[in-house]
Amino acid sequence: MNDSELALHSAQALVPSGYAEKAMASLMQLHSELMDEKERRVDLYRRLMEKEQAIAELRMYVKLLEEKLARSPPVEAVEPEPAPAERPPPRLKVAPPPLQVDTPPPRVVAAGARRRIDGWKAW
Repeated sequence: MNDSELALHSAQALVPSGYAEKAMASLMQLHSELMDEKERRVDLYRRLMEKEQAIAELRMYVKLLEEKLARSPPVEAVEPEPAPAERPPPRLKVAPPPLQVDTPPPRVVAAGARRRIDGWKAW
């Protein structure tokens, strides 16, 4: 093959520029869609790991509470209070009359006596 035949052969092998540009644009669009999908999957995986971590922490907390409950002494069963419709009416308690105590009459302090009281003794 000489140079003219090689040039002719290479010219026939070239792809038209319009076709190449459309193909490249299509590849770039596919690439950007692939990257978006990858970011979405990474975000979903991160959220999944966070939820699994929260579930694992809750399971450990439940296990800890169950162990604590197993160690504590048993609690006696307490009867629940009857429903409001079943409760007997409350009993009213009558207070005894107050005792009559002879109280001395109040002291009358002369006005002059009050002036002589020191400040801290006044109250």
